[in-house]
Amino acid sequence: MELNVFLKETVCLRPSEQSKRQTIELSGLDRISPAILYAVFFYKCNINSEAEYSIEKAKRALQKVLVSWYPAAGRFRISDATGKLEIDCNDEGITMTTAVCDSKLEELGKLHEYKPSYEKLVPQLSEADDISKNPLVLVQITRFVCGGLSVGVGFSHALFDGSGAFTFLASWAHISSGKDESDLIVPNHSRDAILHAIYSLNSTPAAASIYEQDHIIAIEDLYGIPMQAMASDDRCWETALAKFSQVNPQGGLQLITLCINKETVETWKALAIERGKLLKCSTFEVLCAHVWKARVKALLLHPNTNICLQFPVDSRNKFQPPLGQNFTGNAFVLASVSCLVRDLLEEPLHSTIRKIQVAKDVITDEYIKLYAKALESSNKFLPSMRELTIITDWLKFPFNALDFGWGKLSSAALLATPVQETAFLMMNLEESGGFLVRIGIGSQYVDDLINNFNNFN
Repeated sequence: MELNVFLKETVCLRPSEQSKRQTIELSGLDRISPAILYAVFFYKCNINSEAEYSIEKAKRALQKVLVSWYPAAGRFRISDATGKLEIDCNDEGITMTTAVCDSKLEELGKLHEYKPSYEKLVPQLSEADDISKNPLVLVQITRFVCGGLSVGVGFSHALFDGSGAFTFLASWAHISSGKDESDLIVPNHSRDAILHAIYSLNSTPAAASIYEQDHIIAIEDLYGIPMQAMASDDRCWETALAKFSQVNPQGGLQLITLCINKETVETWKALAIERGKLLKCSTFEVLCAHVWKARVKALLLHPNTNICLQFPVDSRNKFQPPLGQNFTGNAFVLASVSCLVRDLLEEPLHSTIRKIQVAKDVITDEYIKLYAKALESSNKFLPSMRELTIITDWLKFPFNALDFGWGKLSSAALLATPVQETAFLMMNLEESGGFLVRIGIGSQYVDDLINNFNNFN
């Protein structure tokens, strides 16, 4: 469905109180993905009579939250000394757009399903020759004729990881809804703990090449997979990633959303524990295994092809000393499972789940620090996304905390991402207890993927 969206105002919002100018040195965990990731949150409310007041209140709340979340109002720059990406906390502000749409939310069907027209519900970032000109956060509030709202947001992944971004949004919603600001946690933006661990680790310098990291499973598993993008340093990495950031509606990648109910997942978990003699089995583990199998089968890869599954694991509490839940930078490291196509498709689900659990157990304090140090090497690469499956867990993010004062969140949709083949696991807010998988795949494989995913035997 096409959306007619009319922009009313675009402003640069700065913190309500000036912050101390400083520089935040980023770790390799941050710099691996500087691109903007967009999502849209929908609210089936009816605030027509109070729309202007409600939106203005949200603006003021955003300026307040930027006081403690000051890096969001800063800009990237390349360090003259190291050639690496860093944040200049200069209070330049974030881009805030207000808009109206002449459609009703109910006309959009299932709100969580990606539609190309959703790209109109987030601010469009203009291309800049100098990265220091672009904001790190963009927001658009769009009012629909039914009185409902959408909040479209874009964050640079180098600024916050998913956990940090959701905490930022929850803090903004908390203030906007008039709740006590003293209840909010004080965010910690410093990467010093990670950087100190990297540079003090055995007192050895980071390897010059990522290919020298044969002691780290998540990197070693990629050796047998063709490369899809290469970059020699931070200056050209974002450009390399940008080649994969546009959806081709004429038959390239399609972004699809798969649904599964809670009862099915709970049944699979119980069967995996019983048949696989597992001590436990999480929703993420069973969905992760199922999605990997369904995707690989759909791609029709040769049975002897080396394949790899990787998924981010939050290291905040695994890192020693712990980074803390208030740490806002990137703290996710990749766990990895590799095998042949034949082995994955022939083994039962519980065997794949066991491999995923073993991969998670590998993520120790020592592994995290070695992994982070490996990413300090100058060259970077993106492996072929046919052989590599990446699955990201958004199941535990606090969607219910995103109440800006105009009612609870009705639904959320993820827009095109830098690596569109990545699968995102999310709660289905439109079906209580259900789960969603948002994934990109070639148009010719869509039907097979859907059939494989919906095969619950």
